[in-house]
Order: sequence, then structure tokens, then C-alpha cells
Amino acid sequence: MSWSLTASGAKIAKSVGLRGSWRSPATVAHAQSVASRDVRSAGDTVYARVFIARSAASSPADRKALAACRDQVVVDADVIERAAATGAPLAAIAALAEGWERLPEAARGHVRNPLGRSTPGPVVWGETRAVQVDQTTCGAAVIVMGLMMTDPFVALWVSTGRLLADYVPSEVAAIEDLGNSHRSIESRWQALQRSVHHASTRRGLLGMPWPRALGTPPWRVDNVTKVAGLRFEVAMLDDSSVDDVSAMIAHASAALRESIPVAMYVGGDARMGISAVVPRHVVLLTSVTSHVFLVYEPSSGELRELPAVLWLEDGSVRPALGFWNRICCLVLPVPRKRD
Repeated sequence: MSWSLTASGAKIAKSVGLRGSWRSPATVAHAQSVASRDVRSAGDTVYARVFIARSAASSPADRKALAACRDQVVVDADVIERAAATGAPLAAIAALAEGWERLPEAARGHVRNPLGRSTPGPVVWGETRAVQVDQTTCGAAVIVMGLMMTDPFVALWVSTGRLLADYVPSEVAAIEDLGNSHRSIESRWQALQRSVHHASTRRGLLGMPWPRALGTPPWRVDNVTKVAGLRFEVAMLDDSSVDDVSAMIAHASAALRESIPVAMYVGGDARMGISAVVPRHVVLLTSVTSHVFLVYEPSSGELRELPAVLWLEDGSVRPALGFWNRICCLVLPVPRKRD
């Protein structure tokens, strides 16, 4: 078995007692419990719970307005729940609900599910394929795709260029040339990638800029990932360990049960050369069914399947990992007590 830096680092950490809370039996059992809950349970997602909490903390008038917004879109109530969970102002949420039925069906579909599909295949918006801008922006593409899946206002801007009630999501506001014309989906998708790449690398190492040519460092993805007010952390694993892999699968499955996409860093091992032993690429876990994960792979702009049994190191390159063969670490939501 050939070595990789992250697997070796994880082995060393475990040998000196630094196991990480995600490996504890209690934490794994909790993740397995969350992952096994019925996905059809009404009001039992992180977005629905945040919506309820926001409503409870609002004035009676605002509480009534939030309920009216959710009721107005009927079958797409989860879109309003996601919108409220972003912390966007009520005026923007109301504008989204009021204008929902007037949006073109393609735009509504894009906001509902930016991936456009739930099966393997290309992710395409009109004539735009959802690929990373260049060889250094796989992490940025993954962050942006995850953001679009969890923030309807960002997905709407990428799809149509529209902003509602003068509300500009912070990631969109950070685009340097936002005042210029981004008239196509491709232009907006690429501009958002570049902006996120800049944000994730400008203080990448001890407050100093991280070389953009080296991509997005894992310890910055958790800083720029934003879902329903959750915090995120990087969990490094030994992908030759059955226990490590089983624990990580449980945590990833739990996050996906809550519709929280999970960034995964991958790479190679010493058989591919010394430059391959570090994390080299980033993909996004988007859903899981019967122990088969659906993965957004940004270099191809495709959704690809990754069976759970292939998480264990076996030396084979995998299309779902961008043709790398090792899983290095995942960016996971930090568990918090349920209300």
C-alpha cells in the first residue's frame, strides 16, 4: 500500500491520541441516527428548523409575513425555508415569494436544484456547462455550487442576474466588477468562482495570502462555506482505515440528509509521484442513496457516482474523484444540539 500525506498524518495523529471528535463512538452514532431519519419528515431539515427559529424570534407581523411567504409558493416551500435560513432580509424573501410564479420555469428549476438533475450526467445550464474556470479553481467551483444549492438568492442571480429588494448576497457583492455587465449565466458563474477563489486565498496562511496557483487550502473552505448559520471544520482521515472511512461516511450521509453538500479533498499517493501525495482536487458530495454518493466533479462539470465501498483506498483512480485515487479530508458541518 503506497502512502499519502493525509493518510500518514491521520495515522500519526491517532497514534498520539489526537483522534478528532468526529471519530468518537457517540458522535458517529448520532450521525448514523440523523442519516437514517425519513427524508420526507416535514419540518425536519436544518433549513426548516432555522425557519421556525427565525419566525419564533420575529415580531408577530414579521412572523405572519414569513408564514405567508412560505404558503404562497406551495410546493416550493423549501425554497423559502432556505431563503430565510440565509439571514436575508424579510423584504427579499417576500419579493422571492411574490415573484416566484412569474419566473421562467428554467429559472425556478435552477433555484430549486442548481444541479439540474439527480442522476449521473453533465450539469448544464442552457449552453453553459458547470466546469471550473481553470486548474486552480476546483475548490472555488465546489464552494459556489454548494452555495447555489443552499442559497436561493445566489442561485437566482447566477440563473437570471436578478437581485431582489436591493438585497445583494455577500458573495455576489464581493465580485470586483459587479457593476459591469454580466449578461450570461457563464459570465456570472465564472465571476463568482473567481471572487470566491480570491476570498479563500487572500488570508490563506497565517493571515498572509495563499498562492492562488496552489488552489484553495482546505482550512479556508470551512471559513467561506455558509449554510444556515452552521460552522464547518476540516476532518482529515486515513482512507485505508475501515473505522475512519465508516465514521466519515456516517457524517457525510448525515449532512446530506439535511441537504448540506459536503466538500471533499482528494489526491494521489507516492505511486503517482511525490507531488501527488498532498490534496490535489476538490469535489462535492451532493446526495446519497443506498450507500452510493452522487458527486459533483468540477473539472468535467458532471455528477458521478461513488459507492461507499470505494472510499477505502484500493489504488484505483476514480472518475468521481477527478481521476485521483485517495480521499484526503472532508469539510463537515459542526454538529450542534437540536432545539
